[in-house]
Amino acid sequence: MVLRLTLLSTLAVAALPAASFTFADFSSAPSINLISNASLTSNLLRLTPALENQKGAAWYNTAVDVQAGFTSEFSFRISDRGGYKPDWEAGVNNDGADGFAFLIQAQGAFEVGLYASGIGYYNIPNSLAIEFDTWANKPSYCEPNGNHVAFQSLGPLPNRPEHCAGTDFDGTFANPNLAIATVASDLSNGTTYNARIVYTPGLLQLYLTDFSTPILAANVNLGALLNLQGGRNAFIGFTSSTGGAWENHDIVSWNFTNVPEPGTIALIGLGLVAGGLLRRRSA
Repeated sequence: MVLRLTLLSTLAVAALPAASFTFADFSSAPSINLISNASLTSNLLRLTPALENQKGAAWYNTAVDVQAGFTSEFSFRISDRGGYKPDWEAGVNNDGADGFAFLIQAQGAFEVGLYASGIGYYNIPNSLAIEFDTWANKPSYCEPNGNHVAFQSLGPLPNRPEHCAGTDFDGTFANPNLAIATVASDLSNGTTYNARIVYTPGLLQLYLTDFSTPILAANVNLGALLNLQGGRNAFIGFTSSTGGAWENHDIVSWNFTNVPEPGTIALIGLGLVAGGLLRRRSA
């Protein structure tokens, strides 16, 4: 009886996915892959420094279960902006670029996309980007301004930062934008902002500073949109870039917690029920 109970308990525990982590700061982050110009500096995860034509990415080095749902929170700070100022935004003194993105992608832990308007995720296939865009690429990108957030994905195809369908040297492309919203607060003013991403199958939500009401939401099913590894796993992390204008893109802290698969929960319940029956029979 004791042996059977032990086996059930062990099986139930083994089914739990190890997909919860917290970085209170980035004084040390051995489980983060730093790509291209990304670095750890002053206890921060610096995706790109305030220099011209930079790009960077930072990935948690193990794929995590995202399909059943997850919550991820992070604090970020964008500072020291400079460089070229767009002349098509009269009265807007937002001369930093280009922003950063939180990415869910099933390619690998060493991906990085294009710099400048690419925000470091342009051309990463099989991905969904939650972008914090600080540069207005008008008119071809169909952007509302240089201070907005958006969900971007072309499913298994290489991702793009435009917010409308269009044509380039490769031909036509579909609209990669799933949702978009302007941000009232200046994202590049050196303030530390807090963000929360909540995914439940069928719904993706972004909260910015105000965690009671999402600033952005869209009907998204990651299992149908992306070719997830094993049908449920993906790499998560951040990308960023600069171009003719620049700024520091820093992640101050980051945590992630996923939802166990329904089968895992059922298995744990089965183990507990079976354990109770075995204890009764032994009494």
